[in-house]
Amino acid sequence: MMQGLYIGATGLKSHGDGLQVVSNNLANVSTVGYKQQMMLFSDMMYQHLNLGTSSGVIQNQKGMGSVTGDIRTLFTDGSFEQGNAMTDLAITGKGFFQVSDGISNYYTRAGNFRFYEDGVLRTPSGMSVSGIPLVNGQEQGGLTAVTVNFNDAATAFDPPKASSSLTALMNVNVTTDQVSDPDNPYFSMIAAWNGTQTPPLADTGYAQPLEFYDSQGNKREATIHFDAAPAANGQKIMEYVVTIPPDQDARANAQGSQGAGLLMAGTLTFASNGELINMSAFTPGGGDLKDLDNWTPAALSGGVPQFTVALPGQEAQTISLNLGVAGSGGWDRSTASAASVGVEQGALPGLSDPAYGTTKTSSWPVSSALNSYTQDGYGTGQLSEVSIDDAGTVTATYSNGQKHDLYRIPLFRFASEDGLRREGNNLYSATPDSGVMEYGTAGTENYGTILGSTLETSNVDVSREMVNMIVVQRGFQSNSKSITTANEMLQKAIELKRN
Repeated sequence: MMQGLYIGATGLKSHGDGLQVVSNNLANVSTVGYKQQMMLFSDMMYQHLNLGTSSGVIQNQKGMGSVTGDIRTLFTDGSFEQGNAMTDLAITGKGFFQVSDGISNYYTRAGNFRFYEDGVLRTPSGMSVSGIPLVNGQEQGGLTAVTVNFNDAATAFDPPKASSSLTALMNVNVTTDQVSDPDNPYFSMIAAWNGTQTPPLADTGYAQPLEFYDSQGNKREATIHFDAAPAANGQKIMEYVVTIPPDQDARANAQGSQGAGLLMAGTLTFASNGELINMSAFTPGGGDLKDLDNWTPAALSGGVPQFTVALPGQEAQTISLNLGVAGSGGWDRSTASAASVGVEQGALPGLSDPAYGTTKTSSWPVSSALNSYTQDGYGTGQLSEVSIDDAGTVTATYSNGQKHDLYRIPLFRFASEDGLRREGNNLYSATPDSGVMEYGTAGTENYGTILGSTLETSNVDVSREMVNMIVVQRGFQSNSKSITTANEMLQKAIELKRN
């Protein structure tokens, strides 16, 4: 009977522990990233009674009560809710974020992170979030604190890039020549250009401004002028010149000259239906910019012609111009200079093995217009936004439209999640029982996926916990009843002695 008291006491103790687990789950029902715990009861040692039987079956054992056997963590996903910042992160599937206090590393599923004044991405308790720096999209170095300092010029500003490529696809419908030169009909606009006058070119069939950026990030404007030129065999030919304002031309041979502002000239050849067939391009060298002997076939880059711009106070920049046709084998004939073309259409060089894009410049009988235009330069950009994608890539977006990947936040996993130790504050620490730790990119190799602007809520099932609470309560009541019953039996035995 005395043992009955102690056995009942073990039941009270274990069910009290069970209530503590249930209460803790319910207390954290709103905790970000909290993982539900489940307590398993275990029976205690047994007393073996030797009753002299020899049946070979061990039946004579008396239990000694119950004890807390195991408190497990259920690492199933919780629900997900919309966060109020792009640094709110949630994990679906396996994995943890790594955070650090500068001395030790910890692991968490609670992704309610924020950038602090020092630019470091931190937890609410101030621990830094670990990430891998990215350089040109490639991982560079080991794990470090994710830092995006809005006050550091190296991060807060994106340096400008000078334009090196222009792609202009347009329709050019010019049927009569506005500028003519009987001796050089394919370069008549060079003869008519006068950089000392305003405007330098009085009239052309069509003029299209093309915006580009210089090395200091300033917007500049080139203009491509078109005019009709003589053609045979039912074809159409447009001559063109690429220019900048003469006062922005810093070439030594352009200063104060009539040729100031002339950068490139050539022809576009169209079929009778307006489809682009080929092109020629010439650029000037030293000497008089109006002298066609100084204009030679343009250098090619990627099969398209290049011209050089020299702006005041800056180094010269080379720019390629793509009008929708590119050659894979250079120019199809050797032409000494623009002067050697004269009036012969057949003397115009063309791109060897021309290839065309899905769209190209045309000469259809509709209004002349720029259909699409792209260029690869940009001005100085200011950091405007930081985002984190489902692979954990931290990307900075700048006001100039550029984006740079700065870090990758990896996910961490363990051989045994059950071996992790809870440290409070939504943190876990590794132990020998958690086994090998490894990390990798979210969404790969059985790692979970990161959801941006999202938080994982607690995975506690409230209805289940309420049932567990009732079960634990009834178990506690039953054990207390066994104690009072044992006490009553002892009391009755004492009364027998009195009698």
